[in-house]
Amino acid sequence: MSQPTQATRSDDEPVPKAAQPERAEWKDCIECRLTGAAAFTGVGAYALYTAAQGGAFARVRPPGSPVFASKVQAAIGVVFLGLGVGRLFV
Repeated sequence: MSQPTQATRSDDEPVPKAAQPERAEWKDCIECRLTGAAAFTGVGAYALYTAAQGGAFARVRPPGSPVFASKVQAAIGVVFLGLGVGRLFV
């Protein structure tokens, strides 16, 4: 048996090209963009806050704090803030 090369309806008629959905036409609604941007920005802000508590931005590291963990956490926070801005405008 040969496989169909076009999309078909239940009555075996080929579907016209105009009836097939185009992926390039997809647009997010503003509520979806705002929610996604708020989520990414919130995660980024929290990561930066906890990194600051761990001494990532201090000149002298607090005793007992990890050496690289707070700096990595700060970098992750900056990435999530960038994702939030990108989600809002892209």
